[in-house]
Order: sequence, then structure tokens, then C-alpha cells
Amino acid sequence: MNVIDLTIFGWNEFFENNFEQYARSNYGRGRVALEHKNFFRVYTDHGDVLAEISGKLRHEAVNRSLLPAVGDWVVIRSRSERDRAVIDAVLPRRTSFARKTAGSRTEQQIVAANIDTVFLLTSLNQDFSLRRLERYLIIAWESGASPVIILSKSDLCDRVAYQIAQVQSVAHGVPIHAISVVTEFGLRDIAQYFKRGQTVALLGSSGVGK
Repeated sequence: MNVIDLTIFGWNEFFENNFEQYARSNYGRGRVALEHKNFFRVYTDHGDVLAEISGKLRHEAVNRSLLPAVGDWVVIRSRSERDRAVIDAVLPRRTSFARKTAGSRTEQQIVAANIDTVFLLTSLNQDFSLRRLERYLIIAWESGASPVIILSKSDLCDRVAYQIAQVQSVAHGVPIHAISVVTEFGLRDIAQYFKRGQTVALLGSSGVGK
């Protein structure tokens, strides 16, 4: 069976050190790629599997933030059925995006974990909003991920330099890139963020070009 190099998906020394205690007990490892209603699609050393949370993990999780989320590295054991597994633990997170659970003032749910760079998207047409961008920046800084501001639809704006200056006034040194998928302006500049083992997430309102 072919073994997949998980460093492609972001496995590094931090996760290796935290997994060491489980490796001695012959557990497997994987990264959550998708979350279904009761199952998770997990990338492992031997391909992707469909996994469910173990009863023990579900019982011991005192709140939802301790359960697996997209981007998490998890400890798994194989089931007898092909391409099925059970998640027994979630490895410590390097970064995390959280939101309050519906109906709760304090409990949080992790919506994405272990993101290296987060693109904060806002378009340069009528959707442009500095206030919204400031809210995105707060979310990004609280997560621990590195924010990068992407100003999309530059082909629909006749004062790009002015809008960039406006963003700089609230961005506090955060990289800013104006782009257009129509003219391909600026696309080469953002290629630098897509490196082996790096995870990039996108945050922006509907219609901005995510």
C-alpha cells in the first residue's frame, strides 16, 4: 500500500511531538478535510477515510471546542470496514477560528483549525467596506493565523491606489494585494502564499470572489 507524505497537508514537528504518545500505541494520524453531519473525511497516511468520533471522546469533551473541526489533526484507529476509522483524540491546535454556539453566550465551536494564512477578501466595487474589513482583521488576529488582505475585482474600480491607502489606514502592516481574475492583475503576487505544507483559508462576504 502506498504511503502518503502528510507534510503536504501541513504535518510538522509540532504535531509530530504531540502525536508521539499515541504512535507508541500504534494509533494512526490524519487531518480532517470535511465535516459531514455525523462523520468526518480524514486524510491519512494511506488515503482518505470516513471517520466518526469515538464514544469516549464525545463523552469526555466538556464543550464543542474539544471536538474535531476542519483542519484538525486527529488520532485515529482503523475499523474492520474498508476506508472507515474512529477518531479517539484531537491533537493540540496551532491556530483556530471559533464562533459562539447557537443559543449559548459562552460556549464556542471551532469552525477551522491549523490555518497558516487567512485571506481577508473584500471587493473593490460597491461591496467595499472598511468596517467589515476591520472585523475580519480582529477575527484573524484572534485565531493566530497570519492575515493577508485581498482586494478583488480591481478591474471594476478606477481608484485602486486610493482604496489601498484607505485599507492601509486600518491594516497595521498587514500585506495588501489588489487582484482581478478577469485581467489576471495581481494573481502572481499571491502565489507566494501557496507553499508546500501551508494551509490558506478565505474569509469574506458572499459575492466578493472567494
